[in-house]
Amino acid sequence: MIDKPTNESAQDEDLVQRHVDLLCESNASREGAELLPTWLIISFLALAFLGAGYLFWNSGGFKVNVFNPARVAWDGAGTGGAAAAPDPMVIGKRLFTQNCAVCHQQTGLGVAGQFPPLAGSEWVLAQDWHGDNHIVKIVLHGFHGAVTVKGEQFNNVMAPWGKVLKDEQIAAVLTYVRNEWGNKAPPITKDFVAKIREQTKDRTEPWTPKELQATERVLVQDAGAAPAPAAANAPGNASPAPANAAQPPPAAPAADSQAPRPAEATPSGAPPAAAPAATATPGA
Repeated sequence: MIDKPTNESAQDEDLVQRHVDLLCESNASREGAELLPTWLIISFLALAFLGAGYLFWNSGGFKVNVFNPARVAWDGAGTGGAAAAPDPMVIGKRLFTQNCAVCHQQTGLGVAGQFPPLAGSEWVLAQDWHGDNHIVKIVLHGFHGAVTVKGEQFNNVMAPWGKVLKDEQIAAVLTYVRNEWGNKAPPITKDFVAKIREQTKDRTEPWTPKELQATERVLVQDAGAAPAPAAANAPGNASPAPANAAQPPPAAPAADSQAPRPAEATPSGAPPAAAPAATATPGA
């Protein structure tokens, strides 16, 4: 004898049948659907990679106190005048954070035994035999070899930045490190960097400590002092007159009627006859 299904078993069968119907409907709704093209997925990933790289190199560490030179400076006065010149300390800090802090650290203390400190460094402050031109040369062309900084030995390699940073950027970052972490030194100017770049334009190898020590020590405040040009009307400095300067005209030649004529000899050698006397006019 077969038992009749109870109400509970019938409900279970209905539930199963409903699930089957739903699965059939879902499969039918996916008919004709296609996956995203491979090229579209790769393009999206490439854009995401480029965007992340841009943020990494231009974020300034995502710090609110890092200056963005692309933004227009405005003092809020609404005068409509020219924008104020950017502060090299602010720009220098941004460049240092992006390019230099990895080795020399944000505190300027470097890494013991690996990367020398910049805070209190005789190289940065141009003390002893070191000059301002030396540190500019290091940034432009790089540096390698054993070196002593603040009594501690280091032997590592610094990459050249001359092809990456412009003259004003090098001047800004050096001005920043020379006046941060307790340092105090005159700012490095753009013209000073440009002059040294021109003098060393044929350099292809990093500098060594011995090469820099053999180089003349130049300070930025001395290099900027140029003699004033002499006045145009100063005594002893008068410029020579041009070759085509106006000269007084020569005296006019005497009229032929007034110029004496030399005596002409006759063919026979006798003296010429005297001119006949003028005939008196009637009524004289």
